[in-house]
Amino acid sequence: MHTSYEEVICRLTRIETLLSELTADYTQAPDRTLENDRLGGIELAMEITGLAKSTIYTMASEGLIPFMKQRKKLYFSSRDLYQWIKDGKHKTLQEMEAEIQRHLSQKSSPLTTPNR
Repeated sequence: MHTSYEEVICRLTRIETLLSELTADYTQAPDRTLENDRLGGIELAMEITGLAKSTIYTMASEGLIPFMKQRKKLYFSSRDLYQWIKDGKHKTLQEMEAEIQRHLSQKSSPLTTPNR
């Protein structure tokens, strides 16, 4: 298949135009992370964590769960709660073995001595 120089230029121009439009759409889009972050009271925390109300109050008083406080009322961020849950993830055996191998391979690399 033989493609002329002019056809290649036309295709590249079209690609540049599409990329330009996509970039403009992306920069003008509202911040979706803020839209997806719900703020709420104890009910939101119960919904997301599946924990009982008393457990959440206890964990908040002990500083074990992310929360905000305004005039004696607790508020929770869905984003903070999901991140808190993710931070509690335990590594699988395979993940730990891979991490050990990476660490050992870094340790076993030859050390360079400075020239004197």
